[in-house]
Parts: sequence; structure tokens; C-alpha cells
Amino acid sequence: MSEITADHNKYIQRCLELAVLGKGFVSPNPMVGSVIVHLNQIIGEGYHQRYGEAHAEVNAVDDVIQNCNNDAIMAAELFKQSTIYVSLEPCAHFGKTPPCADLLIKHKIPKVVIGCRDPFELVNGKGIEKLVNAGIEVIIGILQDKCLELKKRFFTRVQKQRPYIILKWAQTKDEYFAPLSDERRQFWITCEESRKLVHQWRSEEDAAVSKD
Repeated sequence: MSEITADHNKYIQRCLELAVLGKGFVSPNPMVGSVIVHLNQIIGEGYHQRYGEAHAEVNAVDDVIQNCNNDAIMAAELFKQSTIYVSLEPCAHFGKTPPCADLLIKHKIPKVVIGCRDPFELVNGKGIEKLVNAGIEVIIGILQDKCLELKKRFFTRVQKQRPYIILKWAQTKDEYFAPLSDERRQFWITCEESRKLVHQWRSEEDAAVSKD
């Protein structure tokens, strides 16, 4: 692995760490993280924090500006010499927020490194195309499998037109999943670790459906 590839992996990994901070708050949007790097130093970070609010790239750009004490001229010079990393292709359409691709072009960031493409029909390569047409160097597919895994809920909705489904089933070794009718006490079938995992799922997913 080259030093350049190792750096790309490191910064996209940081994007993923940031992205998960939005878990449970951004659906139906995907979890996305972004960092801006200048001379091998992260100078700005951001993630999509809540559905309908600023995307990861916007928050990363704003973070750089704040770190420059809101000195727009200083920030502008840094952007021109920096690379932005983002775990998902920057959007190219107007939705609840303006296109992130346009923001990166506006700030003249010369290089964009992307974890994976966005399959949503209003993006799906259009963000990359915008950047390339503006003369920006684009690298795609860094830690792609990890990025795809993080966004599996979003990709399932977009590509399969259905929710991402987790099926939870518990039964005893002798194939019972409830106490016998003459049992007067309730007891756990699943272990503590399993129960913790299920509570985590319930807190993160959009809905829970049970069959009594």
C-alpha cells in the first residue's frame, strides 16, 4: 500500500467515525462524514447531524471557517490548497439543502476523495460529474466496502424501494419461543448480550414491528 493510499484510508476512516454520530437522527438520509485536510493536517470536520439540516461537507467547510476565526480570506486560501474527504458522493441537486458539489466548486477546493457513489437517482454520478467538469480532481472508492456497509439502510431504500429489515427471532434449544401455557412465570430466552443488541436496534431503527 502506498503512503498516499494509506493517507486516503486514514481520512475516509475518520469520515466514517464522524458519520456514525448521526445514527438515529438523519433517516431517511444516509449517515455521512467529511474532513478537510491541508498539508496532512485535518483543519475541518463535519457530519450530517439531523435530517433536513446541513450536510457533512457544509459542516466541514463551516468548521474550517470557524477555525480561522471567521477570517474569510484566510479560509479561502486554505480551501485552495486542501483536499476534502467525504464518505459519500456530494449531492448535485436542490433538496432540503443546496447541492454540496456546488459548495466545493465555489470554495475552489482542488481535490475531492470519495468513499462511494450515491445511488440516489438525483445524484448517482452527477455530483462527481459536476466536480470533474469544474476541473476538480476526484478519487472514488476509498474504503468503499466500509462506506457501503454504513449506508446499507439508505441503499436498501433507494435501490430496492423498501426499508432495511432486521428479523429478530428467539427460541429455546427445544424449539419453544414462549413459556408453556401452564407456566406462571416469565423468563428470558435470550442472553444479556442479545438483549442489549436488540435495545440498540430499537433506538437506531425507524420502526419496530412485533408479533405477539
